[in-house]
Amino acid sequence: MMSQSPPEPDLERLRRALLDNGESAEEAESLAQLARFLRHLPAVAAPPALALRVQQRMGPVAPPLSRWDRLREWPPLVLLLSQRRVIQRDIWIASALVLLLGTLVTLSVPSGPGVIPLAVIAPIVAAVGVALLYDDDVARMLELEGSTPTSPRLILLARLTLVFGFDLMLALGGSIVLALVRADISLMPLVLSWLAPMTFLSGLAFFLSVMLRETAAAYGLSLLLWMMHLLFRTNAIDGFLQAWLSLPGLSAPENRIVLFVSAVVCVTAALWWAGQDEKRMSYDATY
Repeated sequence: MMSQSPPEPDLERLRRALLDNGESAEEAESLAQLARFLRHLPAVAAPPALALRVQQRMGPVAPPLSRWDRLREWPPLVLLLSQRRVIQRDIWIASALVLLLGTLVTLSVPSGPGVIPLAVIAPIVAAVGVALLYDDDVARMLELEGSTPTSPRLILLARLTLVFGFDLMLALGGSIVLALVRADISLMPLVLSWLAPMTFLSGLAFFLSVMLRETAAAYGLSLLLWMMHLLFRTNAIDGFLQAWLSLPGLSAPENRIVLFVSAVVCVTAALWWAGQDEKRMSYDATY
């Protein structure tokens, strides 16, 4: 007489569960034996030809993305490209024309100890372009864009990066041309002469535009500081008045780090204030 195999614990639990649910002993035993039979069925491997046909029916397998494709799908780059179309075309055109004019004027003036026209114009162009990024109309547009997953402050930072980066590349290109054409102009001293003031005045104009919501006042105050610096630095005024009105820190080499840090502080404060402004507008719209 053949001995029966010991009952399997999980099948016993299945039987008890079926009995607890009101099944009869015969039905519980039958279902448990069916589960045991299905468990011991050998695994069936699909033929390679069948697997290939299923894969073809499901569609072609996408090839791995190249490094360039991965770069194009990089979220920060996607955001920058999307905001490029939003910025007013006049900003791009005016910046390019003014900086080109500054480069041509610098090429035409004779060499001397005076200021270089490109170094004077570059901070002005950047400050005006950045100041145009935020006003009442832009604030309302950013409120509408707040319904998207991207933060309005991140959108504003992307626009600032585009405008300032565009002006930076144009000014750098003009400086390279001047250094190649004129033997009396060195590239790095020329770049350092406008880079720190350009960064600081752009950060200040951005901060003022967000705080005041008035682009004319934002770039007007920034340009006033720069014009005062240029005027009183080139004209001898003795005493206390000259020390304050000439703002020597805007062009002093030892003060460049301070200008860069001050620009970062201005941009950070402006983005924080823009976020608070967005919350206030949402609260006013709700109530």
